[in-house]
Amino acid sequence: MCRERPKFILASSARYFVGALLLCLLSLASFHAHSKTLTILLSDRHHVYQEFANAIHTEAFPEHQILTLGEFDNNKGPIPELILAIGARACEAALRAIHQDSDIVYCTFLPSQTFQQMFAQYRSSATAQTVKVTATFMDQPLQRQIYLARLIAPGARSIGTVFGSNSVYQQQAFETLSLAAGFEAQHAFLDERQNPVQVLTPLIQRSDIFLSLPDSAGFNRNVTRWSLYITLRNRVPLIGFSASYAKAGAVVSMYTTTEQLAQQTSQVLNQLITTDIIPEPAYPHEFTLKINQSAARTLRLELPDEELLSKRLTEVHP
Repeated sequence: MCRERPKFILASSARYFVGALLLCLLSLASFHAHSKTLTILLSDRHHVYQEFANAIHTEAFPEHQILTLGEFDNNKGPIPELILAIGARACEAALRAIHQDSDIVYCTFLPSQTFQQMFAQYRSSATAQTVKVTATFMDQPLQRQIYLARLIAPGARSIGTVFGSNSVYQQQAFETLSLAAGFEAQHAFLDERQNPVQVLTPLIQRSDIFLSLPDSAGFNRNVTRWSLYITLRNRVPLIGFSASYAKAGAVVSMYTTTEQLAQQTSQVLNQLITTDIIPEPAYPHEFTLKINQSAARTLRLELPDEELLSKRLTEVHP
């Protein structure tokens, strides 16, 4: 025989249900108040940009969209609250488009010097004080590169590099950091009108170790070919900034892989969705070393293995 449930139990259950419902509604309201719409902007449809976008974890943005520059320019809808710009051209387009004080531009997969130049131009515009901008660079911090040079050439007295139109802003930092590491800094400037052999040969001959810095694509191609040839001919170790550099003959290359950069980009995205804190533009935390053992033997260098070198670098420059 069924018994009538006490009224005070029914009332208590009703209050519990209403309270739980209100709590749920408040939570949803809070979530939507802090959520942001995301647009991933690609510099173009090249597979490199597409693969990088696919490697980013976007679980916090289930309804995000991926656009090319043409699609972004033709977009008639409202400007998204958060743009993840992949590559230099995408970063430049995002900076031009954003104008609301609640909007965020996050640039990634581009060199630090490219972003610095773009941001300097952007800061001079009328909207510069209202938009939140940050970045994760693809190149290594100069201090870490120079310390790597000291690790692989402990007896070297001089370090050389050549600057292009994009990387020249690093000249003062190169001189300061080289001196702090016990090097005499040797450097030159190379533009498209000059003969790279005539500029690089005396520079490399004055250097005990040579550091290649990323610049524009055309500059990189030109300098890579000749610097590899001239350093090998003069028995000067060369540090590169990509895996292909090591394969081509650099004694060691230090770079951040697509997977490593995508992971850091994902972490920053998560921070942007869960907090109101906009992190400062940053270099990659993770990096990869690739040693060309054949080049090392040719130069009679006895190098620690890649794991030990990485550990020593991380201990000093995490």
